[in-house]
Amino acid sequence: MKNIIETFQKHVRQTPHKNAIIFEDYTYTYRQVEENIKQLSIYLESLNIQEGSHLILLLNNSYEYLLCMLSLANLGAVLIPLNTTLKIEVLNKAIASTDATYILTDTSLKNKLIDTQSCSINSANILALECDLNAIDTSGYLLNKANISADNDYILTMTSGSTGDPKPIVFTQKTKINRSLLAAKDLYELKSDEVVITASPLYHSLGQRLLLLPLLIGGTSVLLRKFTPKFWIEAVKKNRVTFTIAIASHLEVLVEQIKESSDLDSLRTIVSSSSLLKVETKKRCIEKFNCDFHECYGASEVGILTNLTPDDSKRCISSVGKALAFVDLKIVDENKNEVQNGTIGEIISKTPTAFSRYYKNEKKTKQSTIDGYFYTGDLGYLDENGYLYLSGRKKDIIIVGGVNVYPLDIENVISEVKGVQECSVIGVDDSYFGEAILAVLSVDEAHFNLKDVKVTCIKRLADYQVPMAFELVDELPKNSLGKIMKHELRAMFKNYDATALLRKVMRVEKEE
Repeated sequence: MKNIIETFQKHVRQTPHKNAIIFEDYTYTYRQVEENIKQLSIYLESLNIQEGSHLILLLNNSYEYLLCMLSLANLGAVLIPLNTTLKIEVLNKAIASTDATYILTDTSLKNKLIDTQSCSINSANILALECDLNAIDTSGYLLNKANISADNDYILTMTSGSTGDPKPIVFTQKTKINRSLLAAKDLYELKSDEVVITASPLYHSLGQRLLLLPLLIGGTSVLLRKFTPKFWIEAVKKNRVTFTIAIASHLEVLVEQIKESSDLDSLRTIVSSSSLLKVETKKRCIEKFNCDFHECYGASEVGILTNLTPDDSKRCISSVGKALAFVDLKIVDENKNEVQNGTIGEIISKTPTAFSRYYKNEKKTKQSTIDGYFYTGDLGYLDENGYLYLSGRKKDIIIVGGVNVYPLDIENVISEVKGVQECSVIGVDDSYFGEAILAVLSVDEAHFNLKDVKVTCIKRLADYQVPMAFELVDELPKNSLGKIMKHELRAMFKNYDATALLRKVMRVEKEE
């Protein structure tokens, strides 16, 4: 298989003057990007970065970020993208877990890291993009001179951290190419005239995939420094964007901002990713965007596994679709035996877009990948037609008096109540039931009545599913992709007594 640089250079030869990337008010042709990759590669080589070097990238979304991704691919170095806002102790933990020996960042953050004298990487190896690339002579310099294998380690990405225990995941160049071509180009029938917008942070695998995708198929990449509804809508209009994969939390905001679908008539396909869309939000997206609207399900380790097509949405809108043609997807019980349709179990998959391994964690890799199947830790079931329905995370199951309760079933019901903005259901330790159900809500106080929530739960949920307590918060804790961090909620309510009132009532009834 061709590596990333070889794949990119094919399009340089075919369309050298075509716009490869648009960032803010700047455009760069395929030929310009190729020249800048050469210049940055020469600069990085002068700093002793070579095949196998492990380098942390601490940059915000920018054109320079793309150049770093492609230059490091050219050199065969291993890229470790991290959030620029990480606390020093978390950064040092990432350095230790990835064997990073360099940090590449901007001048401001470089000076801050050096001044604090608390970064575990030698200050001489904390680098900033301070050079004038255009002053670097590339005469005689050839890209891909090292002929880096597509099977080489390319990116160590940290998991989203929804468990509170991030782990470095190893992606090869082959993984990134397969995710662009197999799991995007072929699936959504993308062509070389695509204009693809990236609004997700580039330290996450979705942002990296979206940014690289158009450059691997000969299209144009539009990169936003950060997401705001205004920036996104303006960029789509101005650049005639045709395709994107958007995280669910962005879509929830965008659908409120779009006035006329005709304003975004260049869009051909939008895919919702990263977390489950509310059914009502999905319906509004289909109506407002007026283009092919898909929803996918996947995980950082394996990429996209399922696709809900526009036609599927008419029949089973609460599903996340069927397994992709190249994905073998099963539902298994706790003994790893496949279960019947309609039975909730763990989702496992075998796919060519899977990660290589967890870095320096053979035990975790073997635990998660058995006989070629990756065990996602997500729960769901398949219907008789092969459509997948999600039921939450395996670790999030609440066991109430010996009965399994799936928080997603409760969250879906509560989220439909007027005034509820967001809802997350967790289990808290309980002396009577073992675990008790606590619903944590953020609400629009002007339109919210807790009584409505309680009545709806009693009417639509089984008695063992009804939350024992409700708490209101200003905002639910989330990561950068909008996923609610349940481990932080559980920490917030660690010693919460959800059944105090119920036990009091029971004691009174007993005494009478």
